[in-house]
Amino acid sequence: MNVIRRTMESDSGQIPEEEEEDSEQDQLWERIESKRYALTKSINPSKLTDYLRQCKVIDEEDEDEVLRSHLLTTRRARASRLLDILRSRGNRGYEAFLESLELHYAELYKLITGKEPTRCCSLLVVEEGYEGLTQFLMNEAVKLQKQLKDRDMEVHRLHGKCEALQEGNKQLYQHHQELRGYQERYSKLKEEFELYNNELNKVKEENYLLALRYTQLNEEKSMAMTRTRELQLENDQMRCRLHGIQEECAMAKRLSSKLKRDTEKMP
Repeated sequence: MNVIRRTMESDSGQIPEEEEEDSEQDQLWERIESKRYALTKSINPSKLTDYLRQCKVIDEEDEDEVLRSHLLTTRRARASRLLDILRSRGNRGYEAFLESLELHYAELYKLITGKEPTRCCSLLVVEEGYEGLTQFLMNEAVKLQKQLKDRDMEVHRLHGKCEALQEGNKQLYQHHQELRGYQERYSKLKEEFELYNNELNKVKEENYLLALRYTQLNEEKSMAMTRTRELQLENDQMRCRLHGIQEECAMAKRLSSKLKRDTEKMP
């Protein structure tokens, strides 16, 4: 009975301790959960997983799930999944996560803890010793050097692209100037065309009036020629009548002269 009692007392003493530990972990993670939106918006999980693996709070399978799972299609989803995994690791997950923020996201660390980052990497020192910390820092330095090299290459590429764009912009400006010259020339030609077109319309109108007048004159000419023929016919008729009258006058004159002689011969 004494053994059973001691066992029950021992068990009754452990349960509150476990509950207290769970409660403390929940309080710690509540700080992170309250900032989950800001964290998942800013964190790139690939920057944190190396340190978390060095601290042995995640393994290769966890890292592969977070970084390469087809179910996690966005960076925010991967960051959210990483927080879920770390929470399942309890207090060590919390400490390792904060230390990784100290190294890579100092502003987020300050946002959660309200403290300035010290970058002591205590959990890594506990797990790997100072040699592990040195190796990790060397790896991070190599990564930073590679990132700087990639950044320099990207800057050089962007600089070349910028120069190409400037040259293209210069060519486009020259082309624009040429187009403006062509547009001005087109406007002048259009004005000249409208002016000449107006003059052409006036000439066409004058030609129409002249053609109309010409038609009228032709009609008048035809009427004049017809009248001339009629007068010529009348003139010929008058000449014939005149000739006939002249002959009659001559005959009458001869008769008159003959009568006069005959009268003079009478006693």
